[in-house]
Amino acid sequence: DLYMSVPFLCRMGQFSGDKKYFDDAAHQVFNFTKYLWDENKELYWHCYYSDLGRNGVAHWGRCNGWIMMAKVHLLNFMPADHPDRQAVIKDLERQIVGISKYQDADGLWHQLLDKNDSYTESSCSAMFTYCIARAVNQGWIDKRYASIAFAGWEALKANKITVDGQLKDVCVGTGIEEDLVFYYRRPARMNEKHGLGAVIDAGIEVIKLKETMKR
Repeated sequence: DLYMSVPFLCRMGQFSGDKKYFDDAAHQVFNFTKYLWDENKELYWHCYYSDLGRNGVAHWGRCNGWIMMAKVHLLNFMPADHPDRQAVIKDLERQIVGISKYQDADGLWHQLLDKNDSYTESSCSAMFTYCIARAVNQGWIDKRYASIAFAGWEALKANKITVDGQLKDVCVGTGIEEDLVFYYRRPARMNEKHGLGAVIDAGIEVIKLKETMKR
Protein backbone atom coordinates (compact mmCIF):
# COMPACT_ATOMS: atom_id res chain seq x y z
CA ASP A 1 0.00 0.00 0.00
CA LEU A 2 2.91 2.39 0.57
CA TYR A 3 3.71 2.24 -3.14
CA MET A 4 0.09 3.09 -3.91
CA SER A 5 0.35 6.44 -2.13
CA VAL A 6 3.93 7.76 -2.02
CA PRO A 7 4.69 7.94 -5.77
CA PHE A 8 1.52 9.99 -6.24
CA LEU A 9 2.15 12.23 -3.23
CA CYS A 10 5.71 13.11 -4.19
CA ARG A 11 4.73 13.89 -7.78
CA MET A 12 1.84 16.01 -6.54
CA GLY A 13 4.30 17.83 -4.31
CA GLN A 14 6.55 18.56 -7.28
CA PHE A 15 3.61 19.60 -9.46
CA SER A 16 1.99 21.88 -6.90
CA GLY A 17 5.04 23.12 -5.04
CA ASP A 18 3.17 22.44 -1.79
CA LYS A 19 5.36 20.97 0.94
CA LYS A 20 2.40 19.23 2.60
CA TYR A 21 2.49 16.40 0.05
CA PHE A 22 6.10 15.58 0.85
CA ASP A 23 5.28 15.83 4.55
CA ASP A 24 2.48 13.31 4.11
CA ALA A 25 4.64 10.96 2.03
CA ALA A 26 7.38 10.95 4.67
CA HIS A 27 4.73 10.41 7.37
CA GLN A 28 3.48 7.35 5.48
CA VAL A 29 7.01 5.91 5.25
CA PHE A 30 7.67 6.39 8.94
CA ASN A 31 4.33 4.86 9.94
CA PHE A 32 4.90 1.79 7.78
CA THR A 33 8.24 1.35 9.52
CA LYS A 34 6.60 1.86 12.91
CA TYR A 35 4.03 -0.88 12.38
CA LEU A 36 5.69 -3.34 10.00
CA TRP A 37 9.44 -3.29 10.66
CA ASP A 38 10.73 -6.43 12.39
CA GLU A 39 13.73 -5.39 14.49
CA ASN A 40 14.88 -8.99 14.92
CA LYS A 41 14.79 -10.08 11.28
CA GLU A 42 15.48 -6.57 9.91
CA LEU A 43 12.71 -7.05 7.39
CA TYR A 44 9.14 -5.79 6.96
CA TRP A 45 6.17 -7.94 7.79
CA HIS A 46 3.51 -8.17 5.09
CA CYS A 47 0.75 -6.79 7.29
CA TYR A 48 -0.37 -5.43 10.63
CA TYR A 49 -3.74 -6.34 12.18
CA SER A 50 -4.95 -3.21 13.95
CA ASP A 51 -7.78 -5.08 15.66
CA LEU A 52 -5.37 -7.62 17.15
CA GLY A 53 -2.41 -5.28 17.62
CA ARG A 54 0.04 -7.65 15.94
CA ASN A 55 1.74 -8.46 12.66
CA GLY A 56 1.01 -11.25 10.22
CA VAL A 57 3.20 -14.27 9.57
CA ALA A 58 5.20 -13.48 6.41
CA HIS A 59 8.24 -11.48 5.42
CA TRP A 60 7.06 -11.54 1.81
CA GLY A 61 9.65 -10.54 -0.76
CA ARG A 62 7.67 -8.21 -2.98
CA CYS A 63 6.03 -6.30 -0.14
CA ASN A 64 9.53 -5.45 1.08
CA GLY A 65 10.34 -4.47 -2.49
CA TRP A 66 7.34 -2.15 -2.77
CA ILE A 67 8.30 -0.40 0.46
CA MET A 68 11.87 0.14 -0.72
CA MET A 69 10.66 1.38 -4.11
CA ALA A 70 8.35 3.87 -2.41
CA LYS A 71 11.24 5.33 -0.42
CA VAL A 72 13.34 5.68 -3.56
CA HIS A 73 10.52 7.37 -5.45
CA LEU A 74 10.11 9.81 -2.59
CA LEU A 75 13.81 10.64 -2.53
CA ASN A 76 13.79 11.09 -6.32
CA PHE A 77 11.38 14.02 -5.87
CA MET A 78 11.79 15.28 -2.31
CA PRO A 79 13.49 18.69 -2.08
CA ALA A 80 17.08 18.57 -0.84
CA ASP A 81 16.24 20.86 2.07
CA HIS A 82 13.15 19.00 3.27
CA PRO A 83 13.49 18.40 7.02
CA ASP A 84 12.58 14.69 6.72
CA ARG A 85 14.91 13.87 3.83
CA GLN A 86 17.83 12.56 5.89
CA ALA A 87 15.50 10.46 8.03
CA VAL A 88 14.06 8.83 4.89
CA ILE A 89 17.59 8.11 3.63
CA LYS A 90 18.48 6.56 6.99
CA ASP A 91 15.32 4.44 6.86
CA LEU A 92 16.18 3.30 3.33
CA GLU A 93 19.76 2.43 4.27
CA ARG A 94 18.58 0.39 7.24
CA GLN A 95 16.28 -1.59 4.97
CA ILE A 96 19.05 -2.15 2.43
CA VAL A 97 21.34 -3.52 5.15
CA GLY A 98 18.51 -5.75 6.34
CA ILE A 99 17.63 -7.33 3.01
CA SER A 100 21.30 -7.76 2.08
CA LYS A 101 21.55 -10.39 4.81
CA TYR A 102 19.04 -12.55 2.95
CA GLN A 103 20.57 -12.41 -0.54
CA ASP A 104 21.40 -15.99 -1.46
CA ALA A 105 24.68 -17.36 -2.83
CA ASP A 106 23.51 -16.83 -6.42
CA GLY A 107 22.62 -13.18 -5.76
CA LEU A 108 18.82 -13.53 -5.67
CA TRP A 109 16.17 -13.14 -2.98
CA HIS A 110 13.40 -15.56 -2.04
CA GLN A 111 9.62 -15.36 -2.16
CA LEU A 112 9.75 -15.50 1.65
CA LEU A 113 12.91 -13.57 2.38
CA ASP A 114 13.85 -15.49 5.50
CA LYS A 115 12.87 -18.90 4.13
CA ASN A 116 15.49 -20.39 1.83
CA ASP A 117 13.21 -23.29 1.00
CA SER A 118 10.84 -20.87 -0.77
CA TYR A 119 11.57 -20.19 -4.43
CA THR A 120 13.83 -17.41 -5.65
CA GLU A 121 11.56 -14.65 -6.94
CA SER A 122 12.32 -12.21 -9.73
CA SER A 123 10.27 -9.13 -8.90
CA CYS A 124 11.64 -8.54 -5.42
CA SER A 125 15.15 -9.34 -6.63
CA ALA A 126 14.79 -6.72 -9.35
CA MET A 127 13.29 -4.15 -6.99
CA PHE A 128 16.12 -4.50 -4.50
CA THR A 129 18.70 -4.37 -7.30
CA TYR A 130 17.19 -1.20 -8.75
CA CYS A 131 16.81 0.56 -5.41
CA ILE A 132 20.34 -0.16 -4.22
CA ALA A 133 21.85 0.86 -7.56
CA ARG A 134 19.78 4.04 -7.54
CA ALA A 135 20.76 4.91 -3.99
CA VAL A 136 24.46 4.53 -4.79
CA ASN A 137 24.15 6.47 -8.05
CA GLN A 138 22.47 9.36 -6.26
CA GLY A 139 24.98 9.41 -3.43
CA TRP A 140 22.41 8.57 -0.75
CA ILE A 141 24.46 5.60 0.48
CA ASP A 142 28.10 4.57 0.30
CA LYS A 143 29.50 3.07 -2.90
CA ARG A 144 30.42 -0.10 -1.05
CA TYR A 145 26.77 -1.16 -1.24
CA ALA A 146 27.10 -1.40 -5.04
CA SER A 147 28.26 -5.01 -4.91
CA ILE A 148 24.82 -6.08 -3.67
CA ALA A 149 23.17 -4.58 -6.75
CA PHE A 150 25.77 -6.00 -9.14
CA ALA A 151 25.31 -9.48 -7.67
CA GLY A 152 21.53 -9.15 -7.97
CA TRP A 153 21.68 -8.10 -11.60
CA GLU A 154 24.12 -10.82 -12.62
CA ALA A 155 21.89 -13.40 -10.94
CA LEU A 156 18.80 -12.11 -12.72
CA LYS A 157 20.61 -12.33 -16.06
CA ALA A 158 21.94 -15.80 -15.39
CA ASN A 159 18.88 -17.39 -13.83
CA LYS A 160 15.71 -15.42 -14.57
CA ILE A 161 16.03 -13.67 -17.96
CA THR A 162 15.98 -16.02 -20.92
CA VAL A 163 18.16 -15.58 -24.02
CA ASP A 164 15.16 -14.16 -25.91
CA GLY A 165 14.35 -11.64 -23.17
CA GLN A 166 11.57 -13.43 -21.27
CA LEU A 167 11.36 -13.03 -17.49
CA LYS A 168 10.83 -16.14 -15.37
CA ASP A 169 9.55 -16.73 -11.84
CA VAL A 170 7.52 -13.64 -10.97
CA CYS A 171 5.04 -14.22 -8.17
CA VAL A 172 1.46 -13.45 -9.16
CA GLY A 173 -0.61 -10.86 -7.32
CA THR A 174 -0.76 -11.79 -3.66
CA GLY A 175 -3.14 -10.78 -0.89
CA ILE A 176 -2.71 -11.22 2.85
CA GLU A 177 -3.16 -14.63 4.42
CA GLU A 178 -2.49 -16.02 7.87
CA ASP A 179 -0.48 -19.10 6.91
CA LEU A 180 2.95 -19.38 5.33
CA VAL A 181 1.80 -22.21 3.06
CA PHE A 182 -0.23 -19.67 1.08
CA TYR A 183 2.92 -17.69 0.29
CA TYR A 184 4.98 -20.78 -0.48
CA ARG A 185 2.38 -21.92 -3.00
CA ARG A 186 1.76 -18.67 -4.86
CA PRO A 187 2.37 -19.38 -8.55
CA ALA A 188 5.44 -17.87 -10.19
CA ARG A 189 4.83 -17.12 -13.87
CA MET A 190 6.63 -16.04 -17.00
CA ASN A 191 6.43 -12.32 -17.81
CA GLU A 192 3.99 -11.64 -14.97
CA LYS A 193 3.17 -7.93 -14.91
CA HIS A 194 4.46 -7.36 -11.38
CA GLY A 195 8.06 -7.95 -12.42
CA LEU A 196 8.69 -6.59 -15.90
CA GLY A 197 8.97 -2.91 -15.04
CA ALA A 198 11.22 -3.59 -12.08
CA VAL A 199 13.64 -5.60 -14.21
CA ILE A 200 13.83 -2.83 -16.81
CA ASP A 201 14.45 -0.26 -14.07
CA ALA A 202 17.12 -2.46 -12.53
CA GLY A 203 18.96 -2.97 -15.82
CA ILE A 204 19.01 0.75 -16.62
CA GLU A 205 20.19 1.69 -13.14
CA VAL A 206 22.94 -0.95 -13.12
CA ILE A 207 24.27 0.45 -16.42
CA LYS A 208 24.48 3.84 -14.69
CA LEU A 209 26.03 2.20 -11.64
CA LYS A 210 28.91 0.84 -13.70
CA GLU A 211 29.70 4.42 -14.75
CA THR A 212 29.34 5.67 -11.18
CA MET A 213 31.89 3.14 -9.95
CA LYS A 214 34.46 4.39 -12.47
CA ARG A 215 34.45 7.85 -10.91
